[in-house]
Amino acid sequence: MERFKRLLPEIARMTPLAGDEAMNVWEAYDESDSIIAYAFTAIVPEVVPDIPDMEEMDKYQVDGVVDPNDYKMINIDISLHPEGPEEPWTMEITEREFEKQYIGLVVEEIDLAPDGKIDAITDATLSSTWITDAIREKVSKIIDRSK
Repeated sequence: MERFKRLLPEIARMTPLAGDEAMNVWEAYDESDSIIAYAFTAIVPEVVPDIPDMEEMDKYQVDGVVDPNDYKMINIDISLHPEGPEEPWTMEITEREFEKQYIGLVVEEIDLAPDGKIDAITDATLSSTWITDAIREKVSKIIDRSK
């Protein structure tokens, strides 16, 4: 819960969304027991599809919080996963400048430009794509499960 409190300090407690712990999505409540966000974690292992025996490249952990009313992104943190490589391909994807692009977006806007509002990191288009796809998928699942 502490990693989500960094993203939204008002979080007092969390419970799994719809009792589905495997989905890595929680309802986040404030001190007055009102739901203030949906929180999620996505693990983004990078592999190049269609290449047999390809090892994982960079691996990321994405933690995010989504508004429970309009499903806009409130805040997000992209970090290297503890089981990822010692020397990642790029660190730019974990920097605040890239993360800020997601804040305030709804699921339809979470895609790489020109289809969406996310600018990919130069020389890390695959990483940008995989992370953006994972975030969009989590927000879509939150919308489906919470309605």
